[in-house]
Amino acid sequence: MRRMSWRVRRLAAGTITVALVAACSTSPLTSPQNPVLTQPEANAVAEVVATDAASLAGGVTLDAATGMPFAVAPMPGAPAMATSSASCMPTRTPSPPTNSDGDPVPDSVRIDFTGCTFTGDAHTVTLSGSIDIVDPTPAITDRAFRTRSNAFTRTVTNAATGTTRSVVENGVRSVVPTADQVQLADTMTTEYTFASGTTASHVRKWLATFTADQAGSIRVGSRLPSGDWTIAGASTYTSGTNSYSLSVTTSEPLHYNPSCTTEPRFDSGKLSAVVTKGTTSTTVTIEFTACGQYTVTRS
Repeated sequence: MRRMSWRVRRLAAGTITVALVAACSTSPLTSPQNPVLTQPEANAVAEVVATDAASLAGGVTLDAATGMPFAVAPMPGAPAMATSSASCMPTRTPSPPTNSDGDPVPDSVRIDFTGCTFTGDAHTVTLSGSIDIVDPTPAITDRAFRTRSNAFTRTVTNAATGTTRSVVENGVRSVVPTADQVQLADTMTTEYTFASGTTASHVRKWLATFTADQAGSIRVGSRLPSGDWTIAGASTYTSGTNSYSLSVTTSEPLHYNPSCTTEPRFDSGKLSAVVTKGTTSTTVTIEFTACGQYTVTRS
């Protein structure tokens, strides 16, 4: 078993710092017989799955008023982004959008992020693509909304190391929030580029539930409060010529902590993926031990 820890080396107030550190332990613990994945492959699967789990927080709290998502680059090891430091304001079409029922969600608006950048401490974050926000019940005053990501891309470049990671998202999220809980249907495709330059795709259908620690603390158009995520669903993970079926569950709820300064903003919980190829399966367990830190094991 190899333990992978993600830590941010430096953070500067009001700026964006993206640093990725992998600390590895090579303790010769028991590994599965004839595993579907090697440990490095399991680590890669975990990086993508953890990224997609972290992105759920942004998916349920997109701010239709400004167009800026509250979670800009939820990649493992990346610090929380200060969206106020962006060098652009996303374009809203139409502007202002129609809101027939007067609830927090406009009838339909496209938010285009072309040209949006963040810089700080020799790192640059670039956004591109667009997100559509739609009120599925434009004649009923409620909290429900739906988003469609259209090649919504987050690219992080480290000038000091010359490495770049990126995430491209396409697909639909349907969100039904109350003041206490959020129900989320996540039907998305992620195209992930690792710092090494290798790529992977993750096509998933997840159902997720967020339950706030404090009842009544969830507000549409505001940042997500602390609480627990549970996730269940199926997906397909492909890298190179290898393709795997994944069954993903939270064996322990993922506790979301908005005060975390490092992504993922989970300070506890376990996410398990049963990875199957042909008739052979391996379970990859991602255990979150602190803000931005997790271990990856195979069984």
